[in-house]
This record gives sequence, C-alpha cells and structure tokens, in this order.
Amino acid sequence: MTSSLSTCGPAQTTERHCPHSWKENKVHSRSTLAALLISLSLLIGGCDKSDAPQSVAQPGSPPQQKMSAEQAEVEKYNVYVKAANYGADFGELLEKRLNEYPKKLAAGKKLTDYYIFSTYDISTWQKNLKEALAIESPMPELDEPAKGMLETLAKLAPIQAELENYAQSKGFLADDGKKAREMEPALQAAMKDVAVYQAVFFDGINKRDDINTKNAFESAEKDSQAYYRAGIVVYAKESARLASEFFQNAGSEETAKPFEASLSKTAQMIEGWDKKTREQTRSPGCTVVLSDLNGFVGKGRQAISDARSGQYKRENNSELGWRSFNPVERGAKDVQRAFGSLINSMNRDECI
Repeated sequence: MTSSLSTCGPAQTTERHCPHSWKENKVHSRSTLAALLISLSLLIGGCDKSDAPQSVAQPGSPPQQKMSAEQAEVEKYNVYVKAANYGADFGELLEKRLNEYPKKLAAGKKLTDYYIFSTYDISTWQKNLKEALAIESPMPELDEPAKGMLETLAKLAPIQAELENYAQSKGFLADDGKKAREMEPALQAAMKDVAVYQAVFFDGINKRDDINTKNAFESAEKDSQAYYRAGIVVYAKESARLASEFFQNAGSEETAKPFEASLSKTAQMIEGWDKKTREQTRSPGCTVVLSDLNGFVGKGRQAISDARSGQYKRENNSELGWRSFNPVERGAKDVQRAFGSLINSMNRDECI
C-alpha cells in the first residue's frame, strides 16, 4: 500500500517565527484530549499484513526510490509522534509552576521545599527532535518549531541544571531561598520560550495526524481490518475533541448529543475490528487491547449518563463535596486517561 502524506499547519517558510503567545497556543498542549497520536507505520503498515504477495522492486529502480522517500517520511513522522506522546509538556509544567511558586517564593516567607522538573524532560525532547531532523524528509510545519524548541531548550538546560543541583542539595535551606527567588524569573521566561514553540509543534503534528488517519481510513478496503483500525483512530480522536467541549460546558445536552453520536461510531469501528481479528489466530494481548478500546467508549458514555442524571450541576452537590471531588473534573480525567490507554494500545503492533 502506498501513502501520499498531506501536510497542514503553519505557513511553510524558512523563517522561524511564533505569531502567537504561549497563552494563545495553550489549547494545543499535548495534555488536551485529542492530542495523543498514532504511529503512521501502524496505519499504512496494516495493509502489509495480508497474505497477498508483495512485489519487490530491483535496487535502483524508480519505484524503490519512491518507496524509500515515503519510508523516510513515515520514519521521521513517527519519531515526531514519539516526541509528542512521551516528551514533557512545558506549557503544562509552566502553568503548574505559575500556580504554585509565586506564593512559595514570596518575600519574607520561609522556603521549606523546592522542586524543579528533571534534566530528562529536556534531554528526551532534544534526543527525539535531533533524531527526526536528521532524517532527510522536509516537514516545514514540524521542522521549524522543532528547531525552535532545540534552540530554546539549549538555553533552558543550564538554568535547569543549576536549580536541580540546588534542589537536590537543599541549598534553599542554606540560603533561605535566595537563589530560587533570584533565578525563578529567568527559569519561567526560558520555560515560556520552549512552550511557545512546543505549542506550534503540537498544533502542526496534530493537524498532520488528523490528515494521515483520515487518508488511511478513506483509502483502506471497506470491511477490512485496516479499515476498522484506522476508523477507530478517526472516530476516537473526534470523540476526544467532542469530550473536551462536553466537559468545558459541564456536560450540557447540546454538547452531549454529538459526543454520544461520535462514541457510537467509535464503538462500531471497535466491533468491526474485533470481528476481523477473531477470524485470525490473534495474540492473547488482543484481549487487553480490546479492553482499552472499549474502556474509552465506556468512560465517555458514563460521563454522559452522569451529566444527564444531574451530577454535573453544582447546585446538586454540597459545596465541600464539589470542591474536593468535582464530578466534572473527575469525569474529564477518567475519559482522558481512557483515551491515553486507547492510543497506547493502538501504538502496540501485537494485534492492531
């Protein structure tokens, strides 16, 4: 099966720029429900699982050269997917820090504990982005923010390293938090610079992912395992986006109906995939995968049921109960975790 990859995202230009602030791009944080991604090799590679004989081009022939270019594109994209799925979300890290540390570092207040994210959070991104950029396959909408991230991560790294040593040695107990207070503005500024480029990167890769999965779904043979596999991704991602709107509106019926309809489409794709895989000798791990797939649909349907029964209305809960056990936040986290499990299962090639 061949694949023509479409691109979508920021304007394709050699000049790197970030037209939006971190706050404006924050919606595209990796932590949003719809941003987890699936490796493209699993979508287009699924067509090679059939028993049909594969033609083999001779070395140096035009078809083989074309496939090499396509494979380079797939390989590069998959490295970017790995970076996006498993790298630290600096927008989220910064938001948490802004909520916590201004109070901790207030003048005259004793600093009794101090924390900073790990060097690993920086090095993981650097490793994956460098690996992707080394693959010769132009992806301007991802390459440009990736280069911007590498530049800003390089500036953040020495600040983080100094403060990590400070935190580990509990230097804040020796100097009463002096260094923490002095370096916090520089730390936050450097984190923000990374987060701005990262938001553009997440936006670009999420748009490309949508196009890839839609193309794989539409080009797959109907009622095939590949068709249902791609369909699960298409409709699960749609459901995740609608879930975000649903929870942002406290489970309003206006947002519940499209969310419910999308979950039904996702369930249909899962049922079709299950039937196709049962026609083959499948790995025992498929049982776990099926549980993860159905778990997402189940959590979504449970959230809709909870909203319709009035659990998402503040007036139906005690003030203390609402503050300590907010049902809307709980439901959103449950669905988000279930979606993460679904995508993680889709990225395992043992039976998908």
